[in-house]
Amino acid sequence: MRKFFKIAAVFAAFSPLWGCVATQQDMLQMQSQMDDLNTNINNMQKNQADLAVKIDSLSTSLNAFSETLKDITSQMARLSGRLDELDAMMNKRVNAIGASIKKQQEDVESALLPAKLYNDAYNAFLNNNFDGAGTGFKAYLSKFPGGDQAENAYYYLGESLYLKEKWQDAALSYAMILDKFPRSSRVPAARLKYALSILKFPEDKKAEALKYLESITRDYPKSQEASTAKVYISKLKQPAKTEAKPKAHKAE
Repeated sequence: MRKFFKIAAVFAAFSPLWGCVATQQDMLQMQSQMDDLNTNINNMQKNQADLAVKIDSLSTSLNAFSETLKDITSQMARLSGRLDELDAMMNKRVNAIGASIKKQQEDVESALLPAKLYNDAYNAFLNNNFDGAGTGFKAYLSKFPGGDQAENAYYYLGESLYLKEKWQDAALSYAMILDKFPRSSRVPAARLKYALSILKFPEDKKAEALKYLESITRDYPKSQEASTAKVYISKLKQPAKTEAKPKAHKAE
């Protein structure tokens, strides 16, 4: 731009001299060139002004875009934080649900385990697997001494041991019924089997056995066990047979 002004100034300075030597046609040509130059300068100035406006507009747009981008970035950050919170909440809820399901499973297993232990042992007893039955009933009583089937477990444990001729262990199992369940419907059978078990002891338990047998006939006179007890009472009260002494031979 400044270059064009300098050229114009030079033309203006030397115009008097050119008037002496230049023809009218040259002057007109020069004037036309000057007009074109001014037109170009004006156009350039206008274009420069337009460009400045466009640059300002672009700068404004860029600033607005930058602010929008900042807002979007801020919103994304907030959204990311919210997602993290939701993820933490979901993990917490999933963990809580998992813990609840696990506890429910444990509760179900705890509820089913006693029945399974007892039923497995009882099935073993029915199949004459008295060793397996004894182990199963002992496991049940060890884990669930106050369980719903504890009374029956003691009785069938005694039966399993009795059939294996483990008299002392069988007697102890029957005694547990008499001690822990004195009003049980199994008391007559437990008294009878206890008496029969102690009769197998190496030591003499006849008097104690008679006491239990007689208690059955007294307390449960109409029971099947009372009928059986009477048979054993009769046998136990029979006088002991004395061996016949050999007759003495007369001396001849």
